[in-house]
Amino acid sequence: MAEKTVMEEMDEALGPVVDEPTPDAETQGAEGETEGLDTETEGTEGETEGAEGETEDTEGETEERGPNGERERNPDGTWKAKEQLKLDADGKPIKEVKKADPLNDPIPKELKKETQERIRTLIDTTKTVTAERDAIRKDFDYLVTGVQATGATPAQYGETLNWLALFNSRDPAQQEKALELVESVADRLATLLGKERSVGDPLAAHADLRDAVTKGQITAQYAKEIARTRNGQQFRSQLTSSATQEQQQQQAREQELTQARSDLTALGNTLKASDPDYEAKKAILVPALKPVFAVIPPSQWAAKFQEAYKAVKVSAPAKPRSVPANQPLRAKQPAGGATKAPSSMLEAISGALSGMRK
Repeated sequence: MAEKTVMEEMDEALGPVVDEPTPDAETQGAEGETEGLDTETEGTEGETEGAEGETEDTEGETEERGPNGERERNPDGTWKAKEQLKLDADGKPIKEVKKADPLNDPIPKELKKETQERIRTLIDTTKTVTAERDAIRKDFDYLVTGVQATGATPAQYGETLNWLALFNSRDPAQQEKALELVESVADRLATLLGKERSVGDPLAAHADLRDAVTKGQITAQYAKEIARTRNGQQFRSQLTSSATQEQQQQQAREQELTQARSDLTALGNTLKASDPDYEAKKAILVPALKPVFAVIPPSQWAAKFQEAYKAVKVSAPAKPRSVPANQPLRAKQPAGGATKAPSSMLEAISGALSGMRK
């Protein structure tokens, strides 16, 4: 049997050796566990920071919203009202269609030039008729308001109109009724005021009759009868003169109007015979000149029509010109100080009529 060495004998005496962790290994293990805890802590901090970020974003959104959820502000800093969508029976948003305004909406540019001009003419005519209607309504309202301001009842207003009709009648019997009516009104007013009615002296304007009564040449009653006859004749003469003058003025106005229409007809026939574009120009001029004719004497109509007619130019559509291949396309530049050409027929007429109302 082989002899054991000293080291073997020592090992047997001490028994089996138990491996114990070295201090370095234990320290490293503890540090590993600590690092794991730190990692978990960092993850927790990251989640906390994320939650804080979400809280900050939520706070930011709350600050940018109005009390009703508005997100936009007006120029003055106030919140814009949130639009409320209208829903149909199925809960779908209803699209509101803007109501067309045929008088003020722009004319589509894709229409033909002649169609655009006709639309403008119709619009101008409609606006003119509307202005005339509004003026008539305004005058009517003014009349009604004036009558209402007097405090008159419908019965009183009717009585006044009735008296005017009787007073302006040519029938003496109707005029006597007018006198009776006005006498009745005077009696009622005197009774209301508690005063005695005073009748004008018919001799006030007749010095010769007063002198004859003073000298005893005629009685006062006879002198008053003569004075009433004279006053009546003088008043009727005034009424007749006024009616004759008004009738003459009316006849003069009718003659002037008839002559003006005759002159326009003759001028139109002359222009039509010499100008193939007469009808097109006339269709533009008539509605444009209507408000002008309303404020000038009829005797000037023909001259104004001819003056405006010269300013209207109706040209045929320009034919496209062929451009040589070697010639570059260049836009024409307006000469310095040149007046801008009218863009439409109505614009040309407006320029021609600018001095007519003076």
